[in-house]
Amino acid sequence: MKSYQLKYHKNSVLLIAMLVIPFFFISLLFYILFSLPTSISELSILALVLSSIASVFLLLFWVKETQIFVTAKIIINNEGIAFELKKSSLFYWRTSFFSGWERVSNITEMFDNHNGGYFYQITFKNPAFTVNFSPLKNHQLEAEHFFAELQYYQENFNLDHNIPFVRNHSLKSFA
Repeated sequence: MKSYQLKYHKNSVLLIAMLVIPFFFISLLFYILFSLPTSISELSILALVLSSIASVFLLLFWVKETQIFVTAKIIINNEGIAFELKKSSLFYWRTSFFSGWERVSNITEMFDNHNGGYFYQITFKNPAFTVNFSPLKNHQLEAEHFFAELQYYQENFNLDHNIPFVRNHSLKSFA
């Protein structure tokens, strides 16, 4: 039984946050703009709009860096996989989770075009959800060991998976 420190996130949470937060701020901005007296200067309106855009940008950056991508401790053994978030988040109510291998439906290694690295996606059957684990900064080797162990359990427990597990290269070849 070995534990790993990786970044945890869910694609659905990332998508919802990146849509809902700007929509909320744009709606609030329009409400404020339509509530302003008509005698207000154009320069004041421009300053309000620009400050709103900057606020949304900074808020989205903060949410992404501290609330969506969070550090997690993952433990893998013959019984299953468990993870525990290292800090609380506004978007993740479940801070710890355990699943036996019989409830894992898919393990996939995916390439992240944006960051140029790999992340590891695990889909659970009950409750049905998908999580992503990616390496912490400068900890790619630990992620490699994590995925090698995942592959071992995938092969030994004959886990179902939608995408065939294929690995032709390592992260070292991209460095």
